[in-house]
Amino acid sequence: MLFCKNAIMLFSLLILFGCGFQPIFGTKTRSEIRKEVRYIEISPIADRIGQQLRNHLIHDIMPLGKLRVTKYKLNVKLAESKQNLAIKKSEIATRANLKFVANYEIILKSNGKKIAQGHSRMITSYNILNQTFSTLMAEKNARKRAVREISSEIANKIYSFFRLNRDKIKEF
Repeated sequence: MLFCKNAIMLFSLLILFGCGFQPIFGTKTRSEIRKEVRYIEISPIADRIGQQLRNHLIHDIMPLGKLRVTKYKLNVKLAESKQNLAIKKSEIATRANLKFVANYEIILKSNGKKIAQGHSRMITSYNILNQTFSTLMAEKNARKRAVREISSEIANKIYSFFRLNRDKIKEF
């Protein structure tokens, strides 16, 4: 059984490499992409949750730090909404969803041209408990999880954009 699983995994990898699959962080393109991404300046994002998202983006996109001179500007707008679920007969909610939508755009600073845009959505749930403090902590934890996931998704999309458009980016 173990041999069969290993054979299937090896066969799957051979198919992926045979069809031209290349990881974003491959050996050659890794340094090119990381070098180009360091030219991004991340604009401030409104509210406390926006500050947290910006901090995660800085960590995810530019772990080595940004360069003094930047070529690109990343603008992110974050919207949050709350929906109560699982309502008892007494009309008291016992569960809630937090929905986040982050719209982003990458702008070329030299001419103000938008070169990429996208969005990321995340829904997290938490329990509404009898103790107010416990509910507040559960909600806070749900926000932290959502921000981490949104940041990771945006970073992956940005890296993918730079990987897929590396020839066009050299022209900028």
